[in-house]
Amino acid sequence: MFLNIGAVRDQVAGRAGTSIWPDSADDTYTIIHDDLVIVGDLSTDGHIEVSGRIEGTTNSRSVLVREDGWIEGEILADIAEIRGTVVGAVRATTVIIGSNARVHGSIFHNALTIEPGAQLEGRRPWRPHIDRNQKTA
Repeated sequence: MFLNIGAVRDQVAGRAGTSIWPDSADDTYTIIHDDLVIVGDLSTDGHIEVSGRIEGTTNSRSVLVREDGWIEGEILADIAEIRGTVVGAVRATTVIIGSNARVHGSIFHNALTIEPGAQLEGRRPWRPHIDRNQKTA
């Protein structure tokens, strides 16, 4: 299961006045398969699904880290759904932490959902606005 796109679209559109989910078939989806390891930063205006491993900053509209996915580095996104392992900060407007997730780092968010069973080590400060294009220190 990824995200309930309709519910997230309605939630974000209600706050921001526009939706981050375009109704276009031109959307870009990048899949990092379970046998792929990326060492370096990954940036796209589309969506990323991770079943493999990324060692570096991931910056995209949305990120889904599957149960067998691993990101070691910062996540910058409008929406982040984590069901696997993340070692590093997560900065996203909407964050969903699945029951099998393991997150070792701070989660900066506007809306946060944590399913029972998730393992979290780090702070979870609320931020009214997350800009994934702004450089972080």
